[in-house]
Amino acid sequence: MNKTVETIKKGQNVTTEELFEVVNAYTLTTLSLRKPDSNKDTVMSMQVNQYERFHGDHKFSQQCTGFNSVMYVLKAEDLVSVDGEYNQKADAFYITCKLKKGMELWLMIVNVSGSETEIETDGFYETDVYDIKEFLDDTIHERNEYYCILARITDVFGFDLKIRNPIRTYVNTLDDSDWKLHISDDANTFEVSVCDDSINLFYMKETDSSKEIIVKPYGQPFMEIRMLFFKRHE
Repeated sequence: MNKTVETIKKGQNVTTEELFEVVNAYTLTTLSLRKPDSNKDTVMSMQVNQYERFHGDHKFSQQCTGFNSVMYVLKAEDLVSVDGEYNQKADAFYITCKLKKGMELWLMIVNVSGSETEIETDGFYETDVYDIKEFLDDTIHERNEYYCILARITDVFGFDLKIRNPIRTYVNTLDDSDWKLHISDDANTFEVSVCDDSINLFYMKETDSSKEIIVKPYGQPFMEIRMLFFKRHE
């Protein structure tokens, strides 16, 4: 479980930024802005998975969307108080922010014990599309020792596609302005746009016998593509 959530469970204090950074540790957080009345009617609600300080303010957004198309910025001067609470029965974590004019910002993370992202805690390091392209090129042309045993495309809403022993995994660069990650076998083809800037995320983990790649594609903030490669045995 996230360290900040554990600290809150013990009744200890954390900073505002530490509370908000919990968003980065989990796959999905529901953000709601609510009215200052007894019914707490929702003004707006959105799903986020990224928090960052933004010119001294607090920015909540979706990964890999770009152009600030999906975000909520909480002005520091509008924040009156913030409180974190873990509900053990519901296995949920709530962050309640009291704002000026009586408004309330509410952040909710469900399935706290099972939805923490593993990228920062399981040996993955961030890389870029050029390193991924070079590795996939070397693999498909048998210039290295690896072969792809599984490609899996999932999102947090239950989508789950597995391509076992894909024959072709490479970055398609035929269109200079729109590189695509290509994964296919004899029956299935999957392609998604990739490029080397803030609207894509690329991670890799290596062991003595395997490499695992995670790609978070543009425009799909709650999706991830995992490719698992094993070394060939002589």
